[in-house]
Amino acid sequence: METHYRITFYGILQERIASELSLNISLKNVSEMRCYLEENYPFLRNIPYLVAVNKTISPPENPIRPSDDIALLPPFSGG
Repeated sequence: METHYRITFYGILQERIASELSLNISLKNVSEMRCYLEENYPFLRNIPYLVAVNKTISPPENPIRPSDDIALLPPFSGG
């Protein structure tokens, strides 16, 4: 069964993909989402990025639900 996820991108990721992306697939966790994104956007394999779920940096095994606030965060430099 496919499910709708909304992902927000920031920084260089926003420039290369979009500010938001809607996925209509079935995902169990952050790791599955990363694999899907890196398969469809290969440049992500070469950019270190973090995944935040509901505004908390999440490990690969963290489950995700369609209602979650999901964001991809590129490396940031201070200022």
